[in-house]
Amino acid sequence: MSADQQAKLEVFVEADCSSCQRALRLAEDVDDRYPELSVRVIDVSEPAGQRDDVFAVPTFVLDGRVVSLGNPEQSFLRSEIESLLQRQKSR
Repeated sequence: MSADQQAKLEVFVEADCSSCQRALRLAEDVDDRYPELSVRVIDVSEPAGQRDDVFAVPTFVLDGRVVSLGNPEQSFLRSEIESLLQRQKSR
């Protein structure tokens, strides 16, 4: 699978955000668990981190779709990722 076809999880955080530490741990967990998933942590205070649909931190965006404003339950995030990966495999 090419890099542009690879499933992507983007986790938007900010340095001063107390909830973002948990978001970083969740991102690390799924990065370790799903090697076929590209996980990227983005600091919204950086110019490259600006997006119109991200207005709170942490925000989890899976393949371009916001799946959670705030920290999701780990089981929910894994379920969303597994569903996406399964859909990609069946293409």
